This record gives sequence, C-alpha cells and structure tokens, in this order.
Amino acid sequence: MRAIFIVSCFFLFLLPTGFSQNQKEFSVYLIGDAGEDTVSGKALLMLKDELLKNPNSAVVFMGDNVYPSGLKKNDLKSEKRLESQLGILNEYKGEALFIPGNHDWDAQQSKGLKRIKNQELYVTEYLKTKSTVANKDKTTFMPADGLPGPTSVLLVNGLRLITIDSQWFLHRYAKNTNGTIRNTKKEFFEQLETMLNEAEKNKEQVIITAHHPMYTNGEHSKGKQPWRFLLNYTPFFIFGLKGGYDYLSQDLAQPKYKHFRNPMLKLINKHNNVLYASGHEHNLQFFTADGHKYIVSGCGSKLTPLQNKKKFDSVFQDDTKTGFVKLVYEPAGNHKTIIYRVGEEPKLLEGF
Repeated sequence: MRAIFIVSCFFLFLLPTGFSQNQKEFSVYLIGDAGEDTVSGKALLMLKDELLKNPNSAVVFMGDNVYPSGLKKNDLKSEKRLESQLGILNEYKGEALFIPGNHDWDAQQSKGLKRIKNQELYVTEYLKTKSTVANKDKTTFMPADGLPGPTSVLLVNGLRLITIDSQWFLHRYAKNTNGTIRNTKKEFFEQLETMLNEAEKNKEQVIITAHHPMYTNGEHSKGKQPWRFLLNYTPFFIFGLKGGYDYLSQDLAQPKYKHFRNPMLKLINKHNNVLYASGHEHNLQFFTADGHKYIVSGCGSKLTPLQNKKKFDSVFQDDTKTGFVKLVYEPAGNHKTIIYRVGEEPKLLEGF
C-alpha cells in the first residue's frame, strides 16, 4: 500500500506539468479600419465565421472603428458603422477588444475626446448586454478614459497583449492627462518599459497593438515635401496651426509621429519577445526589422495602394483584397501567422 501511495503522489505531482505542456494553441485575430460600412462587409463576415469556429481566441479591432469622424451621439449612421463590427460578436465566446484610431478621435479634430468617450461607452454597453464575449464584464475598450495607456492583458499563460492609443500622441486638441501632457508621456514610456521587462522575465510572448504603424509601405510613408518643411520649419507654420498639421500628422515623417515612434522602437529593440501590430494603412503588410515582426492589418473595410519603396525586409504585402491577420500562439513556440483575404485561401507565413 505504501508503494502504491508513493507512485500515486508522483503522478499527481506530474499532472500540472503535463497539462501545461499540452495547453491548446491560442489565436489572436487582428483587424483594423473596419468602420466604413453600415453593414458587415465581406471581411467582417469572414472574420465572424472564423471566430465562431475558434472560441479559444481573442479579436482586436485596431482603430478607425467609425468613419469618417468617430461616433457621434444619437447619430444612426455612425452607430450602424460601429455595430457592423460589434454585431459579429453576438455569439462569439472568446475575448474582444477595441482600440481607437485617428478617425475615432473626430479625424484628429477638436471633438476627438468627446467622440472617444462616446465610443467607449457604446462598445462597453453593447458587448455587456448583447454579446457572449468572455470579457463582457471586464474592459473591452482599451486604453480607457481617453488616455494613451499602456494597458496590459494576459490572454493566456505565456501570451501578453499590450494596447496603446497612438492617436493620443498625435492629437493637438483636448485630451485626458495624468497631470500634464509631458508627465503623461513620461509615465507612459516608464510603464511600457516595466511591462516589457516583466514579460521578458516571465518568458511571455508580447503583442503590442496600436492604430499607427512603426513601419509601412503605404500612403502614410510618403514624404509630402515641400509641404512638411514649410509647415514645420518656416514662418508658414501659421498655416500648420490653422489646420495644415492635421493633414500631415498621420505620416511617419511628421515630427510628432517621430516623437512617438522613435522611443517606441527604442523600447521594442531592447527585447526579443515583442511583435507590433497596427492598422491605419488600408492594406496588409508583414515586415521584419531589427529582428522583430511588424504587422499592418488595416483593410477591414477599405483599400489604399502600397508604395514602391523597399526600406525594410518585407515578408508579405497586399493591397488588392480586404481581410485580416491571425496569429496562432503555441506554448511549444511553433507560432504561426496566417493572412486571410476575401476570395483567397488563407496564406501561412513564418512564425511570429
């Protein structure tokens, strides 16, 4: 009897390790700029089918959830645009998260903060009362309260999602702060660095999601000179203050964008466990830069053409079909990236 007891205890001790090793794969669906249509388009319907087949997952709507200028209160058309995305989640059993983009901030205009608050309340209430998403009673709109974040969520053991409101850094009108804008920026990068350090210490894979890309071969990579020089470095800056900055603020080459992008890249490059995903460009892109993977998945409802320049290592680019990206996390480390395009077979790419 003593021998049987010892053997039984030994196997009981091994059980948690065995379960951990056999943990199921977990999928993260990434779709951006899906707020153009008042009814669910082909890409959203394709995403709905995927979500219903795979509840062991999370979906992230990466901004520009309501075109052209965010969610206006008691405006039926803008509500329908948001519901075209919310509606596909009615029977979904996984987790759903919405993050804001520049169009959600009133297309970077003066009512941006108000429109963001409208959307946060609408998304939260809808998912809580009309959906079956796993996190319906938790936070579903991130970052909250018109702040930049960062917000961290452990999706499953070993996989962490960090959400950022990148438009906060580019927005020149009213926005919420922790004291001052300068202090809020300082706290943001300090908190992000702490999150990344902790994730690396805990051997977690990190997915950072924001609306604006770190790298792109889309229209926001254009130089737009000499306008940029005139509005930023000459007395013509007065025209920038009158609205010219709003035209240029969404491009990588704009100074405000650089002030957000450069410290982000500096932090990302300190770690080897980070993937960065965004929308903003209305196409699909997958890049490798400095040993890190960068995804652009911003064609949930519309398309814009790619450019010709090749400044970084491109694994995949497409501007012909709407669609989304699926990341498959496996505890053993055999991760996969899958591109979904309307009318095409899913395309399997290298791991992330």
